[in-house]
Amino acid sequence: MLKDYIDVFLPDFKYYSPDTAKEFSHAPDYPQVVKEAIDKMFELVGKPQFKDNIMQKGVIIRHLILPWYYKESMEIVKYIWEKYHDDVYLSLMNQYTPMYKALTHPKLKQRKLTTFEYDKVVDYALDLGFKNCYIQQGKTATTKFVPHFDGTNVY
Repeated sequence: MLKDYIDVFLPDFKYYSPDTAKEFSHAPDYPQVVKEAIDKMFELVGKPQFKDNIMQKGVIIRHLILPWYYKESMEIVKYIWEKYHDDVYLSLMNQYTPMYKALTHPKLKQRKLTTFEYDKVVDYALDLGFKNCYIQQGKTATTKFVPHFDGTNVY
């Protein structure tokens, strides 16, 4: 149904473990469902295609690394590499900021992601061979990067 309407997909791959998916999102089947969804997205648009440095077709998989869970993030990175290599783009995000319901979770409320945790995942991705990988630099885990969900500036 989406084949002729979407050229670039931007899915999130949040959790590798069904237990983590259940704990944070009450969705133990999330890892299997996201893998199937990304497979379908890739089937529809294929390898990245660019014109004038602008992606025309492709898949960019976003992954927000959570504090305490960098080893699970490495499992996600490994899975993506083994399945797609550089036929997709990977975006490794470090801006986790504890707020809203995360503030009620014993682990997620404690702190932001550490530089050590983020660097471990980035280094792992690079060691695997990723070239098509977006990496964040600097301190992005601030409320400055959180939109105001008040309906303003919505287009």
